[in-house]
Amino acid sequence: MLNKLNITIFIDESGTLPDPKDKVVIVAAVGTNIISQLTSVTKTIRKTRDAKKLSEIKFYRAGDKTKTKFLKTLANKNIDIFVLIVEKQGKSIKDSPENFAILCWQLIEECKLLYQNNLKKIIFDRHFHRLIDQEEFDLILTKLLKKKFAISHVDSQKVPAVNSADMIAGSVLWPTTNKNDKFYQLIKEKIIVEKTISWKKIARKFWQTKTRSNQRKRPSKTS
Repeated sequence: MLNKLNITIFIDESGTLPDPKDKVVIVAAVGTNIISQLTSVTKTIRKTRDAKKLSEIKFYRAGDKTKTKFLKTLANKNIDIFVLIVEKQGKSIKDSPENFAILCWQLIEECKLLYQNNLKKIIFDRHFHRLIDQEEFDLILTKLLKKKFAISHVDSQKVPAVNSADMIAGSVLWPTTNKNDKFYQLIKEKIIVEKTISWKKIARKFWQTKTRSNQRKRPSKTS
């Protein structure tokens, strides 16, 4: 477990919100105070024969050997892993800035509990490509977290450190699709929080929070 200042968390997801065939969506965060150690994992793996042909290392593009090597190398680094498993219960959920912010809010709250004021930066593997969607997402997420963080949305080819979150999310999703858990087992010991929650419950929490916020803003009646 990390015990340092200036923590950065990298976040990515696996599974889709709109497709009702996806039973769950996984959102994963990797916390570190030394970003270069995550970058070095990708650089090390890219030197291997199986990974050289890949434009970038993503869980569902990499072969089993590359997955195994990457996850074993990552697990040897001084990192913390946080995982949110969202049960969709057969729903098709709109992939909007608001809905994605709601998911990330629940995960980041777990990170905040551990890191307190040491959490400084949040870096997402770019989910939305339009700047207007990114800005809306940032605004909603900041309001929900009740604290302003340095938030970035990055291209994983340019910032390979964020691929660590993709690999973690994929490892957790893999067993839910009737496959074995061999990749999950490689990173299990590094997981600080693994939380399972239904989309219905998350949405209810969001609306309760939004209602309370609106009530506080409502001007008091004067006689």
